[in-house]
Amino acid sequence: MLQAKDLSIGYRHSIAQLEELSLIQGQILALVGRNGTGKTTLLKTLQGQLPALQGEVTLHNQSILSLSVDALSKEIAWVDTRFQGVPHLTVYDYVLLGRTPYFNAIGTATPTDLVAVKKALEQVGMTVLKDKETTEISDGERQLASIARALAQETPLLFLDEPTAFLDFHHRKVIFTLLKHIAVAQSKGILLSTHELDLVVAHQLHLLVVRQDGNITQQNPVENVAKLESWLT
Repeated sequence: MLQAKDLSIGYRHSIAQLEELSLIQGQILALVGRNGTGKTTLLKTLQGQLPALQGEVTLHNQSILSLSVDALSKEIAWVDTRFQGVPHLTVYDYVLLGRTPYFNAIGTATPTDLVAVKKALEQVGMTVLKDKETTEISDGERQLASIARALAQETPLLFLDEPTAFLDFHHRKVIFTLLKHIAVAQSKGILLSTHELDLVVAHQLHLLVVRQDGNITQQNPVENVAKLESWLT
């Protein structure tokens, strides 16, 4: 379980405050708020990339800042807003990068790594494209490949920073449905930063709301977008 208490986040000065947070396995939290309110800063703080100005983030009751990079890479996988592909890098090899924390002493993949990659590709429906270069597939397919890479990492927690921002509506729906399934089927705790308020409401996701005044609160699912938007002012 990831927990935070009495948290103040920012670089030199506080931009947002969080009284309490719990992210458990099997749950999706949708992190919502206006641009510039501190969503990405919060994600970085919660995964140990940025120290909190006040308060503490703990993972399994241990300060996240006390964990090594290697240890964290086996606990939290990260999916960025957009992966634009790399020439000559195939989808398969990109997903295999998710196994880097587990590579053997000489830096090569083991049969266990290959099984994890195969499973991850199947879970996101990308097996048929595994030999394609990452620059030859669509934005939506690249984001699915990014999620597969994170799944191959086999972490209990998954953080995503606006992964549907550059996608068409079809792929936005596909990714939200996929993430909800993954959270339940694989008992992963997922923290998803997003502006897709309609999909957040439609999938009845629990919320982490960043208000304009800098207060961050954890909320239950809401029944309509209007109520959610009223919290963002």
